[in-house]
Amino acid sequence: MFTMTQLSDESLRFGEELATITLGIDALDRRLNTYDDDADGLVVINMGWNKVREFESYAEARAALAELAKKTFSLPEPDRRLYFLQACVSLDSFCAFMMGELPGLMDQVGLFLHADCAPVSTSYLESRCAELQACFDRMGYKGSLQEMTAKWEAENRVPADKVRDTMLSLMKEARQKTGEFLPLPEAEYTCEVCTGGAFSARSDYDHLRVIVNIDPNYTLQALKHLVGHEAYPGHYMQFTLRKVYYEKGFGSADGLLSVCNHSSSSTFEGIADMGTRMMGWNTTDDDKVFEILSDMKSAMGTASSYQMNVLHWSKDQIRDYMLKWPMLGGEGAVRSRLNFVGSADRAALIWSYWRGDQAVSSVLDRVEPKDMDRYLDYIYGRLHTPASLQLFR
Repeated sequence: MFTMTQLSDESLRFGEELATITLGIDALDRRLNTYDDDADGLVVINMGWNKVREFESYAEARAALAELAKKTFSLPEPDRRLYFLQACVSLDSFCAFMMGELPGLMDQVGLFLHADCAPVSTSYLESRCAELQACFDRMGYKGSLQEMTAKWEAENRVPADKVRDTMLSLMKEARQKTGEFLPLPEAEYTCEVCTGGAFSARSDYDHLRVIVNIDPNYTLQALKHLVGHEAYPGHYMQFTLRKVYYEKGFGSADGLLSVCNHSSSSTFEGIADMGTRMMGWNTTDDDKVFEILSDMKSAMGTASSYQMNVLHWSKDQIRDYMLKWPMLGGEGAVRSRLNFVGSADRAALIWSYWRGDQAVSSVLDRVEPKDMDRYLDYIYGRLHTPASLQLFR
């Protein structure tokens, strides 16, 4: 049975200080920079924390973080000592970046996200291609991997004008399945579509909806993945339960904030990416084909960002490299990816998806059924880095 665990008073107080400083850095950032969308910037969602510590400069904010970080060593919970220390490092690194002192992309990945900063290797992509070939052989497909992928995608594609209705139907089913292992909120998530976004889909928690960019092509399996990732049991449930934990006095105030390029970003995305697995939705050969193709696309995001921002390849070179591999989504997915990694505030963030998957799945793989409720409490009730997640026992 799912049961909420309460953090220590020391960790709850620390979370309040961290949230207050985080909002202060966000306010400073917004005062010094102009953003076209509220979804941009450092803090992209605030579910109710209103205390802000004002800073006149990033240097002043970094000094405050240095003092706060010292308190992590005396926190009772081992995972909170580690997570909160790394959260302070992430915010300090953001300040350094805004001061022009952290120009290297690899340093940003390591210090913002606390994730493995290496881009995907050719050997990894080749190994996944071999798995994909085996799946297609078993399913009776013929031709090159690109040809078989295109044929499979065409057979499973959901027309753009059917995406919204399909998402709504899948969300209804996912909500029911998620309710079997997590407490559900009363409000139900909905879905809207758009074009031209630098994303496939995003969870708009403030308006209780998933926004799907219909420029890329989607298969039924891809929409199942988006539902699991963005709504149930993914981001909507993550946001909702973090707020519930705080309101009950069990979770810390920093959980009320969604912070971009942050120590929590990789596990936040990784937990959401496990959505279909947690619901038992990955059961068919088609699901396996999509899992491999989705993993390759996520992994190639690290290569695309590295090629653009470290090797300084042209967009045409990056596009040619992407199309060298079997890939879902068509030209719309290529354009969306190039827009994403071309943005200075997303170039590092794209690592959080693939590396987040690896971090979360490595722990989930060892969780026995008898421990699953404790694991769910651990991942939904508090924020994590890949390292603090590993402390689950």
